[in-house]
Amino acid sequence: MHNAWNLQLPKLADAYLHWKHIGRHDLDVESELPPHQFHISTVDVFEFQPVRTITQHNEEVANAALVHVGLLGCSPTAPSVTITLQCLELYHQLRRHQSSFSIQAFAKVLCALHDVTFVPSFRQQFSDTFDVYLAILCEIRSRMDATLGWTEPNWHLRHSCPACTFEQSDELALYPASLKAMDGNNSANRYMITSGDIEVFKDDVHLRPGKRGTDSDANTPLACTDNWKAANSTTENTVNIFEQTGIFLSACRHGMVQTIAEMRYSSELTKYPLATINKLINIFGHNQAIGSDIGCSLMKTVAASSIRDKAADHHLLLAVNAFHGHAHNCKYLETCERIFTGSNATALLIWHPSHFHYVQYLDLHFDQWDTDRYLELSHFLFNNYRQALTIITDYTKEIEAYHAVYPDEVLDFDSWIDEELQYLVTVGSEPQHDALTVEYVDALEKLAKYENAFNSSRQDQFVSYNQSSFTPNSGLSISASQATKQGHAARHAAERRLQVQINVVEDLEIHLGVSKRWTPDHEEYVKALEYSRCRHFVHAVEELESLVVQCLFKLSKANLASTGYKLWKQISKAIVKHSGAIRTALDKYNKLAVSQNPREVISYAVLGEFDLLKHSQHEILTKPWTNPTHHEMAVKHFKVLRAWEGIIRLNIEICQLQAWVDTEDADMEQAAADLKSTNSPLAAQLNMLAHCQHRINAVHHGRLMRIYCLEGYTGRAPITSSDEGNSSDVEDADVEGLDGGDAEEAAHFEACMEYARTTIYEPRVETCL
Repeated sequence: MHNAWNLQLPKLADAYLHWKHIGRHDLDVESELPPHQFHISTVDVFEFQPVRTITQHNEEVANAALVHVGLLGCSPTAPSVTITLQCLELYHQLRRHQSSFSIQAFAKVLCALHDVTFVPSFRQQFSDTFDVYLAILCEIRSRMDATLGWTEPNWHLRHSCPACTFEQSDELALYPASLKAMDGNNSANRYMITSGDIEVFKDDVHLRPGKRGTDSDANTPLACTDNWKAANSTTENTVNIFEQTGIFLSACRHGMVQTIAEMRYSSELTKYPLATINKLINIFGHNQAIGSDIGCSLMKTVAASSIRDKAADHHLLLAVNAFHGHAHNCKYLETCERIFTGSNATALLIWHPSHFHYVQYLDLHFDQWDTDRYLELSHFLFNNYRQALTIITDYTKEIEAYHAVYPDEVLDFDSWIDEELQYLVTVGSEPQHDALTVEYVDALEKLAKYENAFNSSRQDQFVSYNQSSFTPNSGLSISASQATKQGHAARHAAERRLQVQINVVEDLEIHLGVSKRWTPDHEEYVKALEYSRCRHFVHAVEELESLVVQCLFKLSKANLASTGYKLWKQISKAIVKHSGAIRTALDKYNKLAVSQNPREVISYAVLGEFDLLKHSQHEILTKPWTNPTHHEMAVKHFKVLRAWEGIIRLNIEICQLQAWVDTEDADMEQAAADLKSTNSPLAAQLNMLAHCQHRINAVHHGRLMRIYCLEGYTGRAPITSSDEGNSSDVEDADVEGLDGGDAEEAAHFEACMEYARTTIYEPRVETCL
């Protein structure tokens, strides 16, 4: 923005507040000089005035005079074309709620409404004026932040999500304290992490995650790190001529954006997650759980970075986002893809403009995004609480009935999950005992071979010579002498090979604990020999199993509702790649299956049934947790456990949101009252903000009351004796709009609200487990 505008900004903000809350007719200006008049053209939504006279008081800048009457010029010094503030505010709200609606599109709409031909210069005039309008609103918001005491640099980040951050002194401590996610996006500044804070970590990891440092934790291999291409990517495919190549953001589990960093001249390098982790630890402290699509690799990266001690001291927990978790066999947490689905709408508008507008467009989008997420916060809590209660109620009955069906069978779901986890850990590699057994059998076969060779070399005890073997003067001929030496050498070589092989066999017997050497008719020898012959086939089976499981997980994600285009495209590419890998593995399996007994060549028709797993070395089909019905009940069992854990977290988040709602309303009203005597226009603006927040908080009040009235609610209800006078309207609308409940549910809700109006709630704490 032009420097001349910056110099006028405080006066323009004063004029805007005066126009909005007092009016031009009440402006008290004393001057010895007569006022100056100038003429301008005015553009409104449905009206165009080619000539309008504006009165400018002495020492008053032209645009301040315009703002006093609800206009804003397109030039900082000598404006000739002006746009009404109502028109600018209309586009402001359109842009916030529809990020893809460009200035050019709105300028063309205005031209169509006024029946004039669009010219590119009007688009530039509107853009410049809109920039100034946003700067005025930002100046006013800064003044209100100062009045409310929100001026600390990280205040907005510390209070980005009331349900996560507004901790109360008498509440239980959660572990993890909060759940977050972070990820990068190449299509697109709020709470911006500065480039200086990011570049601190540019040399922490050079080639691959975990290469820096010598600690054993940092160098411990992770299977998914080696197999997952996103974790190992070291190539730069981004064209270096683009300065901004995307954004890297973090958000809480409720979808509130917390940090955003610009990715500049690079793709998603490790310095961005390291800078984000460092910022979140500095602000939120201990026990933070952060999800990332390369969380497993990131554990090694953090352990090898300059913040490893800080991360360890603050008990940082890294997890893997939901979609990527299936491929990694790790924990999962997903939030960012839903955020990127919304922010991708700005992509068409931010590819070509200046960096100033690049940041401005993203700021408008994410500011409105957080506003919408705050409005839906109580809805999120209500739906999750009700869902958790439904899971507990329904699945508990099913599990109890299932136990009754199998009274004599031990359905130990908790031990099954440990056994399954152990299987997943070991399935990727051959058990050491099996490998040693195969090696031992091979060594015994070699030993038998070497013994036969040595015995054969000892059978020739005497050497026969004839007359031709001797020369007249020198005894044995050269050829006969060499034959004799070769025979002795062969015998010694056979003896040495035999002795070495005996040592190898004895060493393997020590490792295997074999006290008596196996013979070909020994039972263990026969089993090991058979396993050795079908070893490659078993490996093919287990490779095919792994690929099919990963592909089925991805297929389950492909048709989910509200899947964004980028995520759908990622899933589609992953399915195509896995299909090719499965086809290759299946061909290998079919070739090896022909030589097996019995011969069985499977096809894609039965691939999903996993009958091929009967050939696995782990005998997986004999495990109780592979029984489909048992598995279904085990899943429901753990869903019940997670539901109880979710209720414990929700109880805390509900209390924190309730405390925030009560505190925010009171603080804003008090701040506006204190300011009214000294700066009534700013106090009026603060009252408008307080009224807007009060409307949203009234919705939260209604939804929170619905949560308190849920049958099975185990948290604390607020101590209150009455509700707001208009709360019934909010609650009635909420009953209809939030859930579409029937008359019985609405009647139950009204009874609860009536009880709340006449009764003081006392805290009640019940045991969750």
